[in-house]
Amino acid sequence: MSFESILLFMMVFLFIVLVMLNVFNIIFFKRNQDKYNCLLAEYCQQGLDLDLITKVAFHFGHFVDLQKILWFVLLHKGVKMKYTQERCVRPEAYQFVQSLPEEKIGWILKLYRLYMLGFAIMIFLLLDILILLYFYK
Repeated sequence: MSFESILLFMMVFLFIVLVMLNVFNIIFFKRNQDKYNCLLAEYCQQGLDLDLITKVAFHFGHFVDLQKILWFVLLHKGVKMKYTQERCVRPEAYQFVQSLPEEKIGWILKLYRLYMLGFAIMIFLLLDILILLYFYK
């Protein structure tokens, strides 16, 4: 088996895995969408800061599922973020998300890790393509 064949096999295999992972992520989010909507409603009822992307992402379907959960992931991790150019996100928002029980936030963190796994697979796929193009012009 030649090096070129191995690269082609890896490229096809990684592409199939990436497609299957994205389909799984879509289904996983759809199954938990009611939990997400409840969490978002509870968060907004508290009057906490919510970024524009999370507000608008509701209208774009599964293409922006990562953007829908990213706000909560960053708050859970305690990442310092700006709400406006002059003001940071209030500490109450961090406290709210970090105090959530595992059944409310756990699935979001799991989905985030799956998206990061998909991103890593995409990087390996692109490296495979670049190696193939570089060595076999």
